[in-house]
Amino acid sequence: CAIALPAHAQFGKIGKSLGKAAKSAGNAVAAVAGDAAMDMAANKVSTKVVEYMDKSNTVSAEDSEYTKRLNNLVAKNYAIVDGVAFNYKVYENPEINLLGTADGSIRVYSGMMDALTDDELLAVISVQIGNIVNKDTRDALMKVASEDNASNASAAQLEKMLSFSGDKLGTVVNELLQVPYTEDQNKTADTYAFDLLKKNNNKTEGLVSALKKFADMEAVDKAAAESEDANAEVSGASKYTTVNSGSSLRASLISSK
Repeated sequence: CAIALPAHAQFGKIGKSLGKAAKSAGNAVAAVAGDAAMDMAANKVSTKVVEYMDKSNTVSAEDSEYTKRLNNLVAKNYAIVDGVAFNYKVYENPEINLLGTADGSIRVYSGMMDALTDDELLAVISVQIGNIVNKDTRDALMKVASEDNASNASAAQLEKMLSFSGDKLGTVVNELLQVPYTEDQNKTADTYAFDLLKKNNNKTEGLVSALKKFADMEAVDKAAAESEDANAEVSGASKYTTVNSGSSLRASLISSK
């Protein structure tokens, strides 16, 4: 037979459930608000970081072949992606590198442009877009702000960096450029790039061939690191592949799609 609970006992249980639900909802709202504050602070700091980098590097002129080539690649479908507005510039530097920050700034070295075809270059830019949209670049900045512990970073820590200038800001930039993406971040960004290229009717094969080129460069850098020759040369992409590693496996995974 069924035993009916007193009305006040039922209400007590319901009240506790509602209290837990309200607390969970409140925590969720607070987490969203905290994440939004973190995004805003990261964007402000990133803008300052990019201003510093632009002043510290030779930016290719608007009428240069490098700038015109880059603009032709990104103008149609890569100016605004998933609600993020992107801005692009070329640094005249023979190093094979490409940088991105949380505010949507992407800086491509002329050496990277020389090393890649148009399809490969657009694919690598798409990966960087993935890193920005997925907040990998934001998390890298958080690691620098919190001394390599992004989970303990706060918007306040990031905003402190807005007061930095000169050598202090330069140190932040140098540290930021050396924060490696994790294996999961790289895989997710590669998948994002593959889907973005496909959506825009661009060739996805460029992603695989670019990763294979970087895999070859990684092999050169590994051999140099293991060599007893102190003068062993590293590839021009050694800084890039340190941050964006595992290119051989990544190429295999994308090839299987």
